[in-house]
Amino acid sequence: MNLPFRRRVRQAISNQNLQEALGRNADRRLEVRERAFSSLPDFEALRDQARAVREATLANLEAYTESFKLQLERNGIQVHAARDAQAARAIVCNLARSHGVTLAVKSKSMLTEEIELNEALESAGIRVVESDLGEFIVQLRGERPAHIITPAVHLRREDVAETFAAKLGMPYTTDIPTMTATARRVLRETFLRAGMGISGVNFGVAETGTLCLVTNEGNGRMVTTLPRLHVAVMGVERLVPTLTDLALMLQLLPRSATGQKLTTYVTLLQGPRRPGDLEGASERHLILVDNGRGALMHHPLRDSLLCIRCGACLNVCPVYRVIGGHAYGGVYPGPIGILVSNGLYGAASYGYLSKASTLCGACSDVCPVRIDFPRLILRTRHQYTSTAGQSATLRLAIRFFMWVVLSPARYRAALAAAASASKLLPRMGGWIKWLPWPVSLWTGSRDFPAPPSRPLRSRVKAMFPSARPRTQPSLGARTLPLGTGPQPPAPSLIERFRLELEAADGEFIRCTAGEMAQAIQREIRALGVKSIAIENASTDFLRPLTERLSEDGLRVVDPAGNATGEGPEEFAEVEAGLSFAQAGLADTGSLVVSPGGGRSLLASLLPGIHLAVLRASTIFDDLKAWLRVDGSLLTRSASVVVLVTGPSRTADIEMSLTIGVHGPGKVVVFCVEDA
Repeated sequence: MNLPFRRRVRQAISNQNLQEALGRNADRRLEVRERAFSSLPDFEALRDQARAVREATLANLEAYTESFKLQLERNGIQVHAARDAQAARAIVCNLARSHGVTLAVKSKSMLTEEIELNEALESAGIRVVESDLGEFIVQLRGERPAHIITPAVHLRREDVAETFAAKLGMPYTTDIPTMTATARRVLRETFLRAGMGISGVNFGVAETGTLCLVTNEGNGRMVTTLPRLHVAVMGVERLVPTLTDLALMLQLLPRSATGQKLTTYVTLLQGPRRPGDLEGASERHLILVDNGRGALMHHPLRDSLLCIRCGACLNVCPVYRVIGGHAYGGVYPGPIGILVSNGLYGAASYGYLSKASTLCGACSDVCPVRIDFPRLILRTRHQYTSTAGQSATLRLAIRFFMWVVLSPARYRAALAAAASASKLLPRMGGWIKWLPWPVSLWTGSRDFPAPPSRPLRSRVKAMFPSARPRTQPSLGARTLPLGTGPQPPAPSLIERFRLELEAADGEFIRCTAGEMAQAIQREIRALGVKSIAIENASTDFLRPLTERLSEDGLRVVDPAGNATGEGPEEFAEVEAGLSFAQAGLADTGSLVVSPGGGRSLLASLLPGIHLAVLRASTIFDDLKAWLRVDGSLLTRSASVVVLVTGPSRTADIEMSLTIGVHGPGKVVVFCVEDA
């Protein structure tokens, strides 16, 4: 390891605040991940399928890329190819200049960090504002993200409070909802004024030309909906062949990344705003970035391109959990950062990171696409040592170690000698606190386990002196077959949807078509709402409800009356929005919404309360089932389809869940049963 890296590591280890923050993140991430995957009994088989999909995509990447580009152009999305970071930056800056953009708003994207897009835009005189809460915090502090998923994981609430007080003028408080509300208020104005929205892409679907964004806060939807110009930046490897393959990835990515069955918002972008759409970007551009990925296809670290950027390997890595993300020195931290940094930039620049691993394999155990991290990290070590070489002392030590362990007699003798010598060294709780050089390089930052006084084999023999091989027990006649006896009935689709919606902090109200207007009015009264945006408020179907609400003194806004091209300001501050869902997904409690036909994307996004009407007959078992019936057709025909799962949320400050970041803080679904 080079000296700058060692210094960064020592600073991280000695930073008690960082240690507290990292420990909190890891413990909570692992806990919620276990709960999320417990609902997937076929998890291991799904991992195998996901890896097979990713491998097949890389094996035929050129063909899939051509198909993807063709479909994008048919959908009206303008495609640009960038061979490197400089080309990608130039394309974005030129688009901004040609549209007279002075303010750009951006959702979280590690690829834009990789190509240093923010710096390029600022140099071109274009102000760019990060809208993800964690990214917004680190941007205010002038720092890089410390985690792929949770950019501000290295900060305590006190650190965020000091930053907001200094940069935003917020009175100092460590109350997380108050800090989140401050960010919402500041960023809401940015969303409404920005001339360009910039986003990453989690997955591109080759067969349909679909761009998939997976987010929780609502900022991703705003970035792709409110500004007239939307520019997406995507690595060329982030493709899947079909919508069915995308559904598979969406079973694994949220669970691995945030411990959710599905993120709050899954946005499927199919093109720019179309005739009949009330909102949406009038231009969409996609920049396909290579920046070394093509060369990495023929590199020993090729499998790092399988990564779907869930960040799970960071959460379990014992090295990352101690040193954090900034100590790695590059854009990508953790085990995947070791591979990507070496693969894209070479061992000469980042080879030292290969030593930042215990090779314990925990990263491979949690990887949803089964990347063999230990094997690949060993390859980076080989490349690094071949390039940088090793000191004579280290080579001598390794040869001596091999000489000892290759002989059972020498190995046992060495263990006995170490056990005897260790009795002379200071201990605490069975751990050695200090060892002489060169082993002091270890004990300088961590304790060393005391060698046992007796070998494991002799201890086992002493514990079980008469142990015999265990035989397989026979199955007697009393063994009861599994699955006999009465079984509880499987819950209905409606009941499953209700349970999952409530687990995602949503509310569920069941009613008939005749009861719907009264049920909605009753809920609005209970919430104390004084203004509401209603899709198709003037239609015969909704006129009775509109009249009831007007009689109650509510201001009712029809988004269709705002379709003048002047933007969403007219109803951006209404308290509630009423929308109609095209479908519901029982396994996650998700709503499917799309524009067209008088439907508004913003009614489910801008107001603080989202009221949604869902027909019970349109609830499907899961995303795959919906795609098979009519979801594929809707996705291909609409400019955008959004899956909404509960209210907007974040855990970017101290891993504390906060509701209502940029999108609604309350979601109420009225499930209408057909007569």
